[in-house]
Amino acid sequence: MRFPVAFPRTRIHPVLAMFGCALLYRLAVGIHFLLIGGITYQWTNEIAAIARSLVLRHAFAGAYSGYSGPTAWAAPVYPSLVAAVFWLFGVNNQASALILLLLNVILSSATALVIYQLGRDYLSERVGLVAGWAWALSPVGVLMPLLLWDTSLSAFMLSLSLLVFLRSNSVRQCAGAGALWGASALVSPALLAPLPAMLVSRLWKVSTRVKLGLVFCLALVLALVPWSIRNREILHAVFPVRSNGWAEIYFGNVTFALHPCASPTGLYQKIGETQFVAQLKQETIQYITNHPGQFVWRSLGRAIRFWLVPFNFLPLTLILTLCCWAGAVLLLRNVGTRALPMLSMLMFYPVVYYVTHIEARYRHPIEPVIYLLAAYAACRLFDRCKEWFRKSQAQENVEQVTTPNENAAIISKPCKVPFTGDDILVIRH
Repeated sequence: MRFPVAFPRTRIHPVLAMFGCALLYRLAVGIHFLLIGGITYQWTNEIAAIARSLVLRHAFAGAYSGYSGPTAWAAPVYPSLVAAVFWLFGVNNQASALILLLLNVILSSATALVIYQLGRDYLSERVGLVAGWAWALSPVGVLMPLLLWDTSLSAFMLSLSLLVFLRSNSVRQCAGAGALWGASALVSPALLAPLPAMLVSRLWKVSTRVKLGLVFCLALVLALVPWSIRNREILHAVFPVRSNGWAEIYFGNVTFALHPCASPTGLYQKIGETQFVAQLKQETIQYITNHPGQFVWRSLGRAIRFWLVPFNFLPLTLILTLCCWAGAVLLLRNVGTRALPMLSMLMFYPVVYYVTHIEARYRHPIEPVIYLLAAYAACRLFDRCKEWFRKSQAQENVEQVTTPNENAAIISKPCKVPFTGDDILVIRH
């Protein structure tokens, strides 16, 4: 006798399972980090300082201790998001820390879904699932939501912008993609580094490339114009998004001693952000002019470290890097120029950090593409091994069929026993 089942068994879609595992994994690590005070110590960084200024003084200012003037040291989106959390749940308290952690966790987990969509649309569904699960369970990726920084948001925005960009085929879609890339630039302008190469490779063979390209660029520029005008009016300088580009090159190659966080009474606090950046720009150009070999050598060292950090996970990062570049070569060989939008991420985005300085969080925004290409290489390797195993099994079966065994050979041999005289008599009778 079969009894009815109270709760019928339902199959969970693997994509939903992937998102759920990523969410729970990051929540478990994040709550432990929150309990030991791992987020509250970050209230002193420039993101939290600007967010406090937005809430308490209604000004995008005061990035560093000892300076309360206007700033463009950080892009506007993430500090404004943190300020909204501070305004709703309180400044620098545990409730805000929990909400900010949850926000980063959700963004990081949602990135796995975007990775799956990219893989399914442009590589294969299996590649998308492998890459998405690798992202969801990555021991390095699970640490990034713990940072009070735009790291998780940048990874989500860049992967989503790439997906929308690759799907854009009409004027309206290109306008939306351009606006989304503009929003990504307001999260982190470094995300725009691979865009020119991506745009050329994507539209080169399209008959309406000029029209689509102009619409895309116009939408992107319109997204940046309001913030650029604000910087021009308040800081009296041309900063499309951030002001610290030349300063970061200076800190990475000349000295870090002048960084605004080094001292509350440093040069930055004394002369203001605009003059500080202008002075460091002149000194940086002078340094590169006088020491070009040293600058190139240091940049090459940073280029190697970019693909290996964090060194605490060196075996994992080394394998991931090798698989990623192997996948890039295989994809370029198999699909030709259609692979260039993804490959542009690997070639042009890191250049921003090759000339400045390297941290693991700087590479995180392009890691969705890194995981996709690594998964592509792993799937191709698995297919090759499976094909080799199948052929070897087939060869063994053929050899077993074509080679008779010893018993069969003995039975099939003709009898050559000579006749005797009695045999002859019997035959005659």
